[in-house]
Amino acid sequence: MNRYPQLATRVPVAQWIKEPGIPASAPNPTSPAFGRVEDQAKRWLRGETPATRIPVAKWSTQEWLHFLKSLPQDLDGKKMEELDQAFHLTRSGNSEIAFRWLLMSIRNRYEPAYPRLEEFLMSIGRRKFIKPLYEELAKTPEGKERALAIYRRARPTYHPIAVTSIDEVLKWNNQ
Repeated sequence: MNRYPQLATRVPVAQWIKEPGIPASAPNPTSPAFGRVEDQAKRWLRGETPATRIPVAKWSTQEWLHFLKSLPQDLDGKKMEELDQAFHLTRSGNSEIAFRWLLMSIRNRYEPAYPRLEEFLMSIGRRKFIKPLYEELAKTPEGKERALAIYRRARPTYHPIAVTSIDEVLKWNNQ
C-alpha cells in the first residue's frame, strides 16, 4: 500500500484528502494565453490600443470570457459601444459570451443590448445564465420592472427549479 514512503513524507496527504479547500502545497497554474488576454484588456483600457486592433481572431471562448472578466465592472457607454461595434458582442451566438456581455450591459446600462437581453432571457432557460441576469436587473427599480415584464412571458417556459429561483429573486407572487 505504501509504495513510495519517501514521497508520503513530502506530500501532506491528510491535508489533500481530509481537509476542506485547496491545500497550500497545490500548484498555482498560470496561463500564458490568459496573460496575453489580460495585457490586451489593460492596453485597451489605457487607450493604447483601439478595440478593433485587439488580435482576437484565434481566441477561444475561455479567452473571450477572461477578457470580459478582466474589465472593470463599471465601463462608460463609449467603452461598451466600442467593444460592441468591434466584436458584435450583443449578437454573440455563444451563450457563455452573450451571458457575460449581457451581465456587463445591465451593470453599465448599455441600452443597445436590452433587446438581445430580452431575447436571451426568453430563449435560454439555463439557471446558471438567467438567475444572475435577473439578480442584476433586480438591483434597480427600472431594472426590476424590465425583469418582471420579461419574466411574466418567460416564466412558463422555464424549468421548475429555475422558476423557484427566479420567483425568489423577483419576489414573484403570481403577478
